[in-house]
Amino acid sequence: MDVLLVRLRFPFYSVARRSFQVRTSLLLPSPSALKGALARGLVLVKGIKGENLDEVARKAVKDIEDKLVDVRAVEVAPLTPMVKTAFLLKRLRNLEPIRDKKKLKTPEDWEKAMTKDDAMRREYVFTHELLVAYVFKGLSGEEKELYLKAAMLIDTIGDTESLATVVWADFVSPSEKSAPLAFYAPYQEISQALANKVRNGGAVKVHTETMLVSPDYGSRREEVFYLPVEEKRRKRVVYYERTTKVPDVENAIELNGEVLGLWLPGN
Repeated sequence: MDVLLVRLRFPFYSVARRSFQVRTSLLLPSPSALKGALARGLVLVKGIKGENLDEVARKAVKDIEDKLVDVRAVEVAPLTPMVKTAFLLKRLRNLEPIRDKKKLKTPEDWEKAMTKDDAMRREYVFTHELLVAYVFKGLSGEEKELYLKAAMLIDTIGDTESLATVVWADFVSPSEKSAPLAFYAPYQEISQALANKVRNGGAVKVHTETMLVSPDYGSRREEVFYLPVEEKRRKRVVYYERTTKVPDVENAIELNGEVLGLWLPGN
């Protein structure tokens, strides 16, 4: 197995269970959002063609999911604290078609029609960096180079205002080494490890979120994921950061001297 690690830097991001209009944000990007971000880079690198954008996107996502160990094996570890907040977002809709041009009689009418805007209240997560892990199987050297290039082209995660910058990306090989879980994992699969941790006298913090597994093309398959994070408070500010109160798992990756536990399907 090969793990593509991507370190992303943000001002903020918003990833919702449904992407349009007024939404609360998931604390961490969903597998579907991360796959979509990598798929966009893949389209640019490979020059994938199709009759429309949806067909191009489907081809790119299928290419990724054919090589992923499991459709749930896309994970994120927070490197910095995360703070949720909501604010009023005003968007220009200049690219939308003008439906009734006959009603536009004056230059002022045209100017107003071409500078449409709307405003909505949306929740964002403010953080500095996230570490994303894409777990692949059976990649050739050429495919590794292709996916690495695609990862370097990631520029948004979630909605269009969620700008991201890739500051580092590379492939690493996971080792069979017991380590505290650092990335999110399917709750149904990790629940036994959580129970064992408590049974053995340990403490765990359970934070779960229901997330879309794959970009929506007719089937909205969602799954509950366990996030190894802890809610904290400083005066009026509520924030989240990675917690040490997690179960150990049997696979890990090493990065900058730190051992990060990674849940792999079939563990």
